[in-house]
Amino acid sequence: MKSSDRVLAGRYAGALFLAAADKREEQAVQAELAAAIKLLLPRDALLRHPRAAVADKKKLVRAELEGKVGATTTRFIELLLERKRYELLPMVASVYARLAAEKRGVARAHVRSARALSPEAQKTLASRLKAFAGKDIELDVKEDPALIGGVSVKIGDWVLDSSLRGQLRRLRESIQ
Repeated sequence: MKSSDRVLAGRYAGALFLAAADKREEQAVQAELAAAIKLLLPRDALLRHPRAAVADKKKLVRAELEGKVGATTTRFIELLLERKRYELLPMVASVYARLAAEKRGVARAHVRSARALSPEAQKTLASRLKAFAGKDIELDVKEDPALIGGVSVKIGDWVLDSSLRGQLRRLRESIQ
């Protein structure tokens, strides 16, 4: 994906977030975006096809999402279709989720660990990251045996690497 697509996705997500905030539907729209992506996945090729008529695409979206997704979300997806930006939908949903989390005062921490973390270890890590970031933390924990040992945490632009692999890399760089 190009950087211009990221910028556009951010603008669309911001506009959708403001529209949802006006109606006090931020959380509902976030859940509906995720649901819409899953519901429309089988029709993705048709919805992305440049020669398919926009009216047919909109009719398909309405049929697939009717009763499952609210009017704000459906209208937003139709707008993406009209503007020929439907391929941005997953990225828009991701940026929207980040905006919603920021409004709630929550930061998402992407954690990679060499081994699975116990619930107690996750709770301890979340409390320490909360003290570091000054926000409540939602953990997204993934196992990565390539780290050898320890954890690597990414919160926004911050990367905290206490993995054995990272320590060995830093040691090698300091010796050279």
